[in-house]
Amino acid sequence: MTVIDLGEVGHDVEPVRPPRPPRPVGRPVRLALVALLALLGLAAAAPGSPPPVRVAVPAGPDPGQLVGDDLFVRSVPTAALMGRELTAVGLEDGRIRWRSPVPAGHHLVVLTEVGGDVAVTSDPGGEPVSAVLDHTDGRVRWRQPGVAVPTGDGGLLLEDAEPDRVAVRGVDVASGSPRWSAAIGPGAIGYRYDDRGITQIVLVAHDGRVEVRDRITGQLRRTFRIPPARGPMRETVQVVGDALLTDAGSGQVAAYHLDTGDLRWRRPLDPAAPFVQACGDAVCLGQRSGVRVLDLTTGRLRWADDRWSPLWLVDDRLLAVNSGGGPETFALLDPATGRVRSELGPWQIVGADTSGGRLVGRPLLVTRAVSGGRQLLGELDVGTGEVRPRDVLPGGWEFCTHRGRTVVCWRANGEQGVWRLGG
Repeated sequence: MTVIDLGEVGHDVEPVRPPRPPRPVGRPVRLALVALLALLGLAAAAPGSPPPVRVAVPAGPDPGQLVGDDLFVRSVPTAALMGRELTAVGLEDGRIRWRSPVPAGHHLVVLTEVGGDVAVTSDPGGEPVSAVLDHTDGRVRWRQPGVAVPTGDGGLLLEDAEPDRVAVRGVDVASGSPRWSAAIGPGAIGYRYDDRGITQIVLVAHDGRVEVRDRITGQLRRTFRIPPARGPMRETVQVVGDALLTDAGSGQVAAYHLDTGDLRWRRPLDPAAPFVQACGDAVCLGQRSGVRVLDLTTGRLRWADDRWSPLWLVDDRLLAVNSGGGPETFALLDPATGRVRSELGPWQIVGADTSGGRLVGRPLLVTRAVSGGRQLLGELDVGTGEVRPRDVLPGGWEFCTHRGRTVVCWRANGEQGVWRLGG
């Protein structure tokens, strides 16, 4: 294992911790046997493949952000500035490329990639402010009010949410110049996606006015009305495919066709778990244990399950997590029937890019703990449910994500590992 040492950059920071990760589980004897077979298979799976190269990054619980396939950006404290700065590390050589201060007194809200550059939103305790930084030198291209929302295809939106209005505008990433803007009264904003990212913006006012706008031009595509909110705010505003889902009062959710404004269906929500989410081309409604999966067009019940809760569509399978008590495990389901096609046992999913309820990052990687305090990294074949071992990472990690050849892992104490994969 090659280690690229950056030296000590700063003290630990205290931004929002990433969601608590799932833990690998399984019977000890079975796990020991599977681990042995997997490690033997690893040598055969990638003969002559170079080991992963670890890149040492500044310490702290902030998860950081991959930018492209060659840069890792993280917020670290700075005693001299009495605040924080963003530190960018080159993944090819491990050297610090640049540092850029976060405005004094600002809390970091968004740190993400947009068009190969770095988008940052910080909040001084009032109106959030966003900036785009050049990925090569950290130079601030522009800064202006709003929360940064990358569109997934290199574009950028800025959201403004005030008690008396919500607004969104499309801006030029390089200059910050506005391309278009739209506002509505008190309300909420939703987004329609395809595999490339956001395609439409849906503005939903508390008084029932709905505007559907083109993401690139801001042009108004459709306007229609739904019943006004029954309280100070709507509990549900969710865009799933070509439908707007919103609370309809009396514990119900209603689906409206975004292209026509027509009401498609109403269904009751379980008060014990009143969540709504995309499940591929269907809608998942929460229940006390598990989910109900409804046809998006008709609202007809496709299937229900009290064990598995779908997360994302992956190719032609639904990736699901167990919804009962005990340690979390994963499975691949048939989206049409809910039938379990493969259970992943002790393997946990390595996070990747998602868009509109679909996991679009490839390959689909998984990890599991093996002997010696190490982590086995594998590649999941979604069709068969089989795992091809790829690499072994030192240390036990609770949650990992990846993009391209880079894997980033965390522990609960904030320790982070970044590796460049060979082959």
